[in-house]
Formats: sequence, C-alpha cells, structure tokens
Amino acid sequence: MRSSKGDTRFTYGPSLSPDGSEIAFIVRDDAYPYAVQAQIEADGAVGRERRVRIPVDGPVTRVLHSPDGKWLACEAAPHGSERSEIWLVTTDPDDSSATGVNMPGDVRVRIVEWDKQYLAVAAFQDDGVTEARLVDPFAGTHKVLDRRADSMLVDCEGGYSLMRVGPRGNRELLLIHPDGTWQPLLPPDPGATVDGGVVLPLDEGQEGPPSLVIHGDWGANRRRLMRIDFTGGLPEMTVIAEYGDADVEQIVFSRDKCVAAVLWCRNGVSKLEVMVMSPLLKISARRSIDLPGMVASNLSVTSNGSLLALTVQGPDVKPQVKVFRPKIALGEVMRGAQITDNAPDHVSYTARDGLELSGWFYRARHPEEKRPMLVHLHGGPEGQSRPEYHDVLTEVMRAGISVFTPNVRGSSGYGRSFVNADNRYGRFAGIRDLEDTVDFLVSIGLADPGRVAVSGRSYGGFLTLQGMTAFPELFRCGIAACGMSDIQTFYRDTEPWIASAAYPKYGYPIQDAELLKCFSPLADAARVTAPVMFIHGEHDTNVPPSESRQMKQALDARGVPTRLLLFEDEGHEFLKRHNRERIAAEMLDFLGAHGMIPSE
Repeated sequence: MRSSKGDTRFTYGPSLSPDGSEIAFIVRDDAYPYAVQAQIEADGAVGRERRVRIPVDGPVTRVLHSPDGKWLACEAAPHGSERSEIWLVTTDPDDSSATGVNMPGDVRVRIVEWDKQYLAVAAFQDDGVTEARLVDPFAGTHKVLDRRADSMLVDCEGGYSLMRVGPRGNRELLLIHPDGTWQPLLPPDPGATVDGGVVLPLDEGQEGPPSLVIHGDWGANRRRLMRIDFTGGLPEMTVIAEYGDADVEQIVFSRDKCVAAVLWCRNGVSKLEVMVMSPLLKISARRSIDLPGMVASNLSVTSNGSLLALTVQGPDVKPQVKVFRPKIALGEVMRGAQITDNAPDHVSYTARDGLELSGWFYRARHPEEKRPMLVHLHGGPEGQSRPEYHDVLTEVMRAGISVFTPNVRGSSGYGRSFVNADNRYGRFAGIRDLEDTVDFLVSIGLADPGRVAVSGRSYGGFLTLQGMTAFPELFRCGIAACGMSDIQTFYRDTEPWIASAAYPKYGYPIQDAELLKCFSPLADAARVTAPVMFIHGEHDTNVPPSESRQMKQALDARGVPTRLLLFEDEGHEFLKRHNRERIAAEMLDFLGAHGMIPSE
C-alpha cells in the first residue's frame, strides 16, 4: 500500500472480503479521502489498487464488503458535512455503476453491517429520530427494525439486531427480534455505558435468540467483554475478558466464530489480542500481538479468521493498513517497533481536588531548557489524547515549541467515573483542570510560564475559549478550531441529533439555561486579553462556523487581536492535505507573531 507520493499518503478503515481474496480501504492524500479496492496475493501482499468511484464530492468515511464479496457499501460525507450518504458499487472492475440507498427525509445515513443480502443502516431523520433499517438495495425495498430518539443500530444478524438506546452516560443495548419486539439485555446500572456488541450467527438448526458478545462498563469501572446467552428467552450474562486498567475498544468475530480479535486501550496505547474460541464461545487460546504503531483501530476479519486487517499509527507512524494472519501469529508473534525513541512521554499529575490526570509530552528539539509550550486539547469531550500521528503538531514541534496533550476529566480511557466527571456542573472542575495542567508543566520546568499557548478542535476548541476567559493571564495566545462559543446557539444551529446527544454532558437548554450561560465563552468574552486564532470549515454542520464568527466579532469589538482561517471545502474535520499544510503554516505564523517561537 505504498504510493509515489510517499509521506503525503494515509491509508485506513480496511474491509476484507469474506473469502480473503480482496481488501478495500480508504486513502487520504491530496484531496478528499477516497476508497480503493485491491486483490490480496497468496503471500498476503496487497496487489494493484483500483479506485472506487461514487457520485459524491466529499470524503469517504467507511467501506464494507457484502457477505458474497460482490458488493461494496461506501459511506461518504458531501463536502465533509455530517450529512452522510451510502452508495453501493460492485467489486467487478468493469462495472462503474453506483446505487444510492438514502431515502427521502434522511439527513444522515450510516453503514452498520450486512445481514445476508440486506444492508443494515442507521438513518437520522429531520426530527432527530434514528431509524434502523434493513435495506434490499437491488429490489428497492426496506424493513424498519426500530425507530427512536437517542439511539443507534449497532449490529444485525439473521433478522436480530442490537440497538443502543439512552443518552450519553447512561446507554444500554436492546435486542430487537425479527417480529419487532425488543428486550433489554442487562439490569439497570445508572451511569453505565454499554454501546458495542456483535450478534453471533445461529448454528444450523439452532433457534433464536442468538448468543451476543457485548462490551461496556456495566457493573464495573472499565469496559469489558460480556457474553449474553438466552435460557427460556431470558438473557444471562457471563464476563469473557476484562482488565482492571484497560478498556475494550472493538471486537470482531470470524463468521465461523472460531477466531475473535479484540482491541484494548491502556493509557492511550492499543493492545491487540487474538482469541481462539471453542464451540461454546469459551476462550481456548489467546495471544497479544505486537503492533508497528502505538494506536490501532478498524478491525476487519475474514469468514474463517485466516486474515485480519486493521489500521495502525503512532507519533512517527502515519496511519496505514496492515494485513496479517492471526492464526500464525498465535504461535509466531507479529513484531513491530511499537514504541520508538521519538515516542512522547506519558506523564501523570494531580488536580487540585486530588483527581489524577495524565497526558502526553512531546519534547521539541531546541536548546532552551524551558521551552515554549502548546497545550493541545482533544475533542469529544469523551475523546482521548493518544500517541497518534499529528501532522500539524509535528510542524509546531519542529519550530521549537513543545506540545502537551492532556486528558482532563471527561476523557475516555480512564474508567467510567472519570469520563462522567465533567457532566453538567462538573464542567467547572474540567475547566480548572486546564489551569492545573499549566501549573504542573511550569512547576516541573517543562514550560516557560510566559510562553504557554492553548489550542484544540471541536470540544478542544470550546475548552480553549473557556480557558482564555477563565484564566486570561495564563496563555500567551489561543487557537480554537471548530469550537463552540455559546452552548445555546450551538444547540439551536447544530444537527438535531447532535444537540440531543449533548444535553446530558453540558446541560438541557431550558432547565439548565443559567448553567449553560455560566460556561459559554461568549458570555465572558470581555475577560479575554490574549490574541485568538479561529479555524473553521464552511461545511461544518456539527459546530457551525457561526460559533467562531460570533466570538471573533465580540473580541474584535474590544480590540483583542484575532485571526479567522475559514475553509470553503471542509467540514468538521480538515481532511485535504494542502489545507492541513496551510493550517500548520498559519498556526506557526500566528504563534511566531505572538512570541511563541524561540530564536535560533
């Protein structure tokens, strides 16, 4: 999967055909990410690529083979917006036709899984309700499996489907039966999140409901694997695997249920575990597999478990698709340079209320002992700062600025209580974590107190603006990308399902109106004294560009130096290579103009 463009190219999001003869994945180089298909040679090497053509001007976000390997479902987002579409193409290289599966009234459609010849999709409607469907794209018919707000179709098999229901911080799974009836799988556990799982195929002659493997933090502080079996129609839970300091991120099963691959996350670093399963779904053998990168995602496995594909990346490893044979790896571990000399340092520190925080420190190569520091904040809020590949931040470090990417309260990867610690009124403690982070970096001599800047995208952009209003003397300058500036206007202007999902985290628009005003940066714009750079995509329907414009206007009226970098061909994420290069150049120019870049 190499390219003549070399270091400008990323590959990710693989889908193996069920028989292992072909792979599809997403490529990002100069323009919007696009899908390609390629044959897999006998030795496991990937052959010549063929680009998948669909009638969408926007990034491809997911690809998935049909069970017979003849079709490929492609999910794409026009102009990078949240309003995704699904197109079906044939894997025949001589057939360039594409068939859409969206229906009138759909504002966003997501690929979930294939169930025989049917494509299971989750369609978001204008009213914010999610409709789970089985679509027969060739007959032009569909079946509605379930329809409700604050929900998502998770998996589908043999007419049975898993539906995630409930708001953030209190999510559970329902099993939807072929006749439309449904049942919860676990007793209530307020504050738990169980939102992932697999419906396993029924054995020949077996009557439903089928066995399920689900994951979440029900009954625990960490996400673990649980098996659900049915006796007399009632669900019974058994814990399959758990670690006290790691979370399950993804699990895939081979069609024959003999091989399972699991991704765990421990302090931001991925661990891949391959399991050989007995007929009773008990683990008969398991092995951790070393990876050539610190972060992995997007597992895909063939029907018999002979091939496994995934995406790997790291601070000095660009996102790339890897294919290997997991059964061989059980006896012969796949080796790779997971942690290199250039890897950042994972450090822990304590907030003022005693809560342990952590983050990744990237040391700039510059002779100054106390370096200028950029504190870069992740999105979410439930995102996680991980040792991933950061092309823009790499340029910042090359300019002599060290970077720290913290995991303040509300981040995922550190347990249930931690991820919920910033909900609603806990938001104020999350904002104070930013001040405690800077105090820590200064106290141990990693940062020059007079040259600390802050940046972030999405929720990270929001927290950047919050930090600059709450602690106006703390930062030399700030860079807010796609960040909210007023929660009430964000609720009003964003997509309805995004607003609904955000209520439990930030507060409800009517009941919590005063709370929302208290931590909306726009309400405290008069406190900002340091220069601010705003970055936004014109097609962002998640956090509309008006959020940046209104904050900039408020600061301009007070004479605070501002800069706005607006991309007319991007959405909530910045995907085009030349746009990201421009972001890096503009950020460095802005940081340099405000005394952040050290002299030679």
